[in-house]
Amino acid sequence: MKLCLVCSSGGHFLELYFLKEFWGNCERFWITFLKEDNASLLRDEKTYEAFHPTNRSIVNFIRNSFMAFKVLIKEKPDFVVSTGAGVGVPFIYAGKLLRIKTVYVESRTRVKELSLTGRLILPVVDHLIVRWPELSEKYKKCEFAGSIS
Repeated sequence: MKLCLVCSSGGHFLELYFLKEFWGNCERFWITFLKEDNASLLRDEKTYEAFHPTNRSIVNFIRNSFMAFKVLIKEKPDFVVSTGAGVGVPFIYAGKLLRIKTVYVESRTRVKELSLTGRLILPVVDHLIVRWPELSEKYKKCEFAGSIS
């Protein structure tokens, strides 16, 4: 199985990185912002650096959308997996359009409401994993997984 792991740097990266039990034995590549907090952890991983900042930047959203199609067509992953934030949106949509299975893991900090990214990808994502039962009750498409990392 080949995975495309997509996340911004910081907390979103750490949440995905600590799911290593899930992705550790899979062929994979990362889409992220290479910064001081993650570059050393990813030094032996195949990575593509996304354009940032993504907050309120339509230009970088468009650039990341083109990048998503280019990389996904080239790499042909079986799944696109993201923990957010904004960089995950174009990859989830591109993955869906390219008939690649998509998974979004919502932040453990989201207890009562989905993040903006979660709300944006909710209509198209194949699996939206949440860590609090309140979210799976409020949003029927969400799958409660408890503390998965």
